Amino acid sequence: MANVVGEAVHKGLCCSCGVCAGLCPTDALSMEIQENGDLAPCLDAERCSHKCHLCLDVCPFSEGVHNPRKRNLELYSDQPDAKGNEDIGWHTRSIVGFRRDEVLRKASASGGLATWCLETLLKKDIVTRVAVVRLAKNPDKGFFEFCSASSVDDLRQSSGSIYHPVEISGIIEEINSNREERWAIVGVPCLCAAIRNSRRLRKHVSFVFGMACGMYQNTFYTEMLLAKSGVDRENIVNIQYRRKSDGALPSDYRFRGTDNRGSGKEIQYHGLPYFLGKNAYFRLNACNFCMDVFAETADACFMDAWLPAYRQEPKGTSLVVIRNREVSELFQQGLDEGEIWIDEISPEEVIASQRGHVRRKRELIYMRRGMREPDDTGRTKPTVVEKVNWLLQRRAQKRSKTAWANYGRSKYGRFAFWAHMIDIMLTQSMLANMAKMISISKRFIRILIHSK
Repeated sequence: MANVVGEAVHKGLCCSCGVCAGLCPTDALSMEIQENGDLAPCLDAERCSHKCHLCLDVCPFSEGVHNPRKRNLELYSDQPDAKGNEDIGWHTRSIVGFRRDEVLRKASASGGLATWCLETLLKKDIVTRVAVVRLAKNPDKGFFEFCSASSVDDLRQSSGSIYHPVEISGIIEEINSNREERWAIVGVPCLCAAIRNSRRLRKHVSFVFGMACGMYQNTFYTEMLLAKSGVDRENIVNIQYRRKSDGALPSDYRFRGTDNRGSGKEIQYHGLPYFLGKNAYFRLNACNFCMDVFAETADACFMDAWLPAYRQEPKGTSLVVIRNREVSELFQQGLDEGEIWIDEISPEEVIASQRGHVRRKRELIYMRRGMREPDDTGRTKPTVVEKVNWLLQRRAQKRSKTAWANYGRSKYGRFAFWAHMIDIMLTQSMLANMAKMISISKRFIRILIHSK
């Protein structure tokens, strides 16, 4: 009989959210880190009833591709002032802004609006619990875990961006065991979709908030950065993916690990972290089949303001796509009370801030699926460079996981890992140089045409 292990995990379509394991009525599913570094459910066949199909009902990838538009339409198209957009989905407004408290703004991701929103929901007793991510007390399922925050102090200890798969089954069980609580949950788009796919959870989860996503990596990604940082992954005290620098550009952030001996060296994001993400090293395969950039099933989606007007602001600025009227009113109250600064921004500017993610996840989905794109989409067809890059990414994604599992975890394993990846690295480098040459040639031709 069909279940999420056979239909998603074995087909490489698990996004590691853990909602299925938390909802399984017979406790037949448990989240475990696989040999390739992916976090996925394992099935106890003797416990599974093979009748409820609940795990498949909530899985965003049960149909092979996660396209959030149907659920987005169902949830938000009838909201007052709702308007549709091809890339954002149905929403009520989009804003740009930051929280005015300079200390808290610096400690938060982007401009701190996500943390401010969650704090305000707790302060006003609109929700009683917020599901957020913290460093795991037991790293058997990865370096991070979801926890329940019932106070502003608890919430502030968990602020910041986490680039690591985190499963939420424990929180789901807590929600089901105490149905008097009113919850807000924050997560990546696929997690938001899994929560919204459950009618049971919709009754007890008052708000779901998402983060813009452009594909992410499995647990090996963090292991490699910790090794580069020079710390012992067995004795981790803290992991920071986005350490801000005073006075630096908002994009100038760094990774740093800390173990029981102290802090390791900082790694600039535009170095190894950017290289791994761009070239699909350790990528979750499910991300290749996801079309959700702006968390379309979430009441609001938060992201960095990667736009020319805000790139020079070192303290960070947030963009927010709002779909829920109550959330919109909450932000307006915050503006009126002087806690935050916000301004309206067009959907086109929001899309421009995540242009690369939109291209990868939405416009190139047909290429990744090996399908012919319909002629009426109005999208730019995949270039030769993009097609070749996709073939390289598929190889890098699979081989990087095998190479790290077999070589990377040893004392000198990073060198053996890169040796195992050398042919892919060289080919990717050649392709990047070719793309630059093509871009320069196009600019030169345009200059010649205009000069005439």
